[in-house]
Amino acid sequence: MVRHILFWRFSQTVTPENRAEVFDLLHRSVKTLEAIDGVVRCEIGEALPISDCDFVFYSEFTSEEALRAFQVHPLHEAHKQRMAPYVQNRLCADYLF
Repeated sequence: MVRHILFWRFSQTVTPENRAEVFDLLHRSVKTLEAIDGVVRCEIGEALPISDCDFVFYSEFTSEEALRAFQVHPLHEAHKQRMAPYVQNRLCADYLF
């Protein structure tokens, strides 16, 4: 099993006025990723104000191969396009467990 964790900062297009709406869009987009083979779990959460990021993407995969296939899957590619206007400063960590 592999854990894949991303830490993101919102871009300047996210304002206090649209933050909840943008986060809802990202949450719904992440739900589409659950249909990809090899995904055991995936979720997105808004970080606490004491954090160095705005939100976290957490996922688990059956194997390293499943994670590699996920990276180029059409649903993931579409998700990345939906997120692009709203995110910046990506930090990623993957590890076996």
